[in-house]
Amino acid sequence: MFASDYAIFLEALTRILARSQEDPDLKTVMRHLAQMVIESTDGPKAIPSGGGGPLRRMRAAATGGRSSTSSSGEPTTDDTSAVRAGDSDTSRYTGSEPPSRGRSIEGRQPEKFVPVDFSLIENRCRLKAEGARWAIARRRLLANKADFATEVEPLDRDLIARAKLLPNCFLWLNHPNGPSSTDPERYDEVTLCFETLADAVALVKMVEEEKENDPFEFEAALNLLAEAQSMLRISVVKFDNYADTDQRDVFQWLKHTASEQHIFIRRFMRLDDPGDPTLAEELRVRIKAAVSNINEARKKVKQHKKLFSKLTHKCQLLAEDTAAAEDYWKVIFPMIDELLEGGIPPGNREIRDALAPVVDTLPESLELTPGVQSVLKELDRFMAAQNGGYYDPDAENPDAPPNPSVAEVARVLKGKAIVLIGGERRPASEKALIEAFGLTDLHWISTREHESLDWFEPYISKPEVAVVLLAIRWSSHSYGDVKLFCDRYNKPLVRLPAGYNPNQVAVQFVAQCAMPTAEGEPVAHAEEAEE
Repeated sequence: MFASDYAIFLEALTRILARSQEDPDLKTVMRHLAQMVIESTDGPKAIPSGGGGPLRRMRAAATGGRSSTSSSGEPTTDDTSAVRAGDSDTSRYTGSEPPSRGRSIEGRQPEKFVPVDFSLIENRCRLKAEGARWAIARRRLLANKADFATEVEPLDRDLIARAKLLPNCFLWLNHPNGPSSTDPERYDEVTLCFETLADAVALVKMVEEEKENDPFEFEAALNLLAEAQSMLRISVVKFDNYADTDQRDVFQWLKHTASEQHIFIRRFMRLDDPGDPTLAEELRVRIKAAVSNINEARKKVKQHKKLFSKLTHKCQLLAEDTAAAEDYWKVIFPMIDELLEGGIPPGNREIRDALAPVVDTLPESLELTPGVQSVLKELDRFMAAQNGGYYDPDAENPDAPPNPSVAEVARVLKGKAIVLIGGERRPASEKALIEAFGLTDLHWISTREHESLDWFEPYISKPEVAVVLLAIRWSSHSYGDVKLFCDRYNKPLVRLPAGYNPNQVAVQFVAQCAMPTAEGEPVAHAEEAEE
C-alpha cells in the first residue's frame, strides 16, 4: 500500500471510529470487522455451510436485521438473530465451544460412545431453547429500531453469562457465525424440540435411578427419548445442515444402552425413520403423562412400604400376645384391604410372611372381608406347597411336651379314618395327623366356591370314618350344609378355626365332642352327650 493510500485509509478509519461512538449499529459492524481481522490471522476456520459470509452478516447488523437483495435479485439471509453485538470477543457468546466446533451432517465421522451427564444435557437444551426464542425476539427488536444498549445488549450478556456456567454449552443459534434461518417458524420449532428433548432426558434420568423397580418404565422412557432426539435432529438440520452435539450425545447413549442392556427401541433410531418436529408438543404431553404416572406409582410404593411395615409390626405383637388376638386382627384386616385396593395381589409375599406365623390365632368369631378371605386362600395354597404342606407354629420349640389331648384323641380314633373338609391338601400335615392319632386313612377334601356338596356324602358315609373335620377358615361351605350329612350318618362334626397340626386338632376335638369313657363307645357331639 502506497503512503498516500495508507493516509486515506487511516483518515477514513478515524472518521468511522468517531462516528461509531454515536451509532450503535455502526459500532457493531466495526467490532465484527475487527473480529474478522483477528480470525484471518488464525488460519482458515470451518464455517457451517450455507451460513453466509462475514460481509452478509455485517450488512445484516448494519441494516438492523432488514432483508436485502443480492445482485441476482434473490433475497439474502436475514442473520441478525445470529449476530452478537456489544463485544469484540465473540467467544464469550458461545459458552466454551468455538464456532469451528459446529459440525455439519455431511462428512461427519462416527462418534465413539462417551458417558453423558443427563443433568448437563437437560440444562444445556433448556438454555438453547431459550437462546432460540431470544434469537428471533432479538431480530424483531433490531428490526423495530429498539435501543441496543438498553433493550438488546443486557439480554445478550445475561444469556452469555448463563451459558458460560455450563460446560460445553455452545449457543450456536446465537453465535455470529452460527447457522441461521430466514423463517421465524423454524426458531419456534427448534425451541420446542430442545424443550422436548430436555423433558425426555429428565424422564430417563428419573427412571434410571430406580429402573430395577420397574424395567418396563425404563424401556418406555428410552423410546420417548429416542423420538425426542430424532425430532430435534430433523429440526436442527434445517439450519444450514447443522448437527447439535447434545442430540448426537443422546443418540450415542441410546445406542450403547440399548445394546448393553438388550433393550429394543422400536423406532426413531435410523435416518429413514425420523421423528416429526411438528409433533413435538404432542410428545411433550406424553412425556408429562409418563412422569405423572411414574410419580403416582412411586407414591403408591411408598404407601405400600409403610403399610407393610405396620402389618409386620402388628403381626409380631400379635405373636407375643395371642390373648388379645381379636383386637389385633381388627386392626390387621383394614391394612390387608387397603393393600389389595392399592393393587397388591392377594398372594403377595410380604403379606404372606407377616400372616403365616399368626394365622392360627384368627378368632372364629370375626367376620372375614372378601379381601382377607382371598389372602387367606392364597396363604393356604402356599403353605400347602411348602415343606410338604406342614406348618407347625410349635416347631420352633421341639422340646415342648406333647399336648395331653393328642393321646386322649388317639385312644378314640386309633384304627379309624376321618374326613377333613376345606383348604388345600397338605401331605405332610396329613401324615402328621395319621401318625399322631393312629388313623387308617384321612380323606382330605379341598373345596371350591359354588361347588356341590353331593360329592362329600360318599366319604362321610364310609363306615370306617369316625369324625368329620371342617376347616371353617378355608371352606367355601357353611357349617350347616356339612352338618346335614354328618347328622344323616351319625358322624360328629368338629370345626377347626385354626390350623391342622395334631395339637390344635386334638384341642378342638376334645372341646366339641363327648369323649367315651370306655373303649369301643361311639364318639358323639358334646351337645348330644349333654342331652
